[in-house]
Amino acid sequence: MTSSTLTLQGALIVRFVLDDTSMCFINCHLAAGQTQTKDRNADIAAILDSSLLPAVRDSSVRQDSYVGGGDGSMVMDHEICILNGDLNYRIDTMGRDTVVRDVKARNFDKLLDRDQLIASRRKHPWFKLRAFQESPITFAPTYKYDVGTDNYDSSEKKRAPAWCDRVLFRGRDRIQELDYRRHEVRVSDHRPVTASFEIFIKTMSAEKRDLKWAESLQQMAERKQRLVREAR
Repeated sequence: MTSSTLTLQGALIVRFVLDDTSMCFINCHLAAGQTQTKDRNADIAAILDSSLLPAVRDSSVRQDSYVGGGDGSMVMDHEICILNGDLNYRIDTMGRDTVVRDVKARNFDKLLDRDQLIASRRKHPWFKLRAFQESPITFAPTYKYDVGTDNYDSSEKKRAPAWCDRVLFRGRDRIQELDYRRHEVRVSDHRPVTASFEIFIKTMSAEKRDLKWAESLQQMAERKQRLVREAR
């Protein structure tokens, strides 16, 4: 197993190859503030669009373990990606007291319809987190509490509750989320969130791969010859 770690602009990125499957884990803290949705979206774009990690030089490793012709220098080169952290997305167009009342009534669908992360995925084709999945949220907003209590923020700012703490994942049919929940730990103004996954790891046979590659090249050559004959 090979691995590397990078810290950049509030994001901790860890990547490794297990057998012949590449994985990348991103923990990040995005821009804070009720109205800073664009800044948060820009933070995500900077993380996912930049060549942040050392490129993998071994062509056979790139061929077996990365997707889209990538060399491992970008997050999205990896077959399995899990992104988590204080993403700081808030609930729009609702007053704090209304949000608290709906939370107590467990009207989560109504609130999630105005969640900035979900709304950005729904409205913007270019939004980078559209490439990721998130399991249904069935727990109350995780932010912001009076520390040591179950009371949402009662300070002068009286911040509205929000699902700031999230876990998203990407990996086609190679990853399955088994659990997504919050925990009642009161030492912070956030409630922690965890997710558990089942990940399917592959192992490549270099010998069988080379045979299949030679077979594919032969088929391509035969097809080219056939097309030339038909064209004549």
